[in-house]
Amino acid sequence: MARYRVGNRFLSQEEYDAEQDGKWMPGLFLVGALGSGFLLHTYVVNPAWHAAICFIVTVFPAVVIGCLLARFRRIIIMLIDLGIALLVIAVVIGILVKIV
Repeated sequence: MARYRVGNRFLSQEEYDAEQDGKWMPGLFLVGALGSGFLLHTYVVNPAWHAAICFIVTVFPAVVIGCLLARFRRIIIMLIDLGIALLVIAVVIGILVKIV
């Protein structure tokens, strides 16, 4: 059974996985909320609209997108890992093609 040290605590594999999983949630929420909020404000919001409507149209969908990204964090982490693995494979294949 694997034991991991985090600060002054020793964690089991399940506890360590939960600790690492919890670190992804705020980051994914912020990336989703800020990114979608910026895109919505840039491309959807009309400058002639009232300030309250601009706020509602920008903030509420941004919070929803951020929550969805945080909710589907395991799938997103898996896709990021898959992308890194494919990048490494492509680099290795590219080096082998240049050698041969």
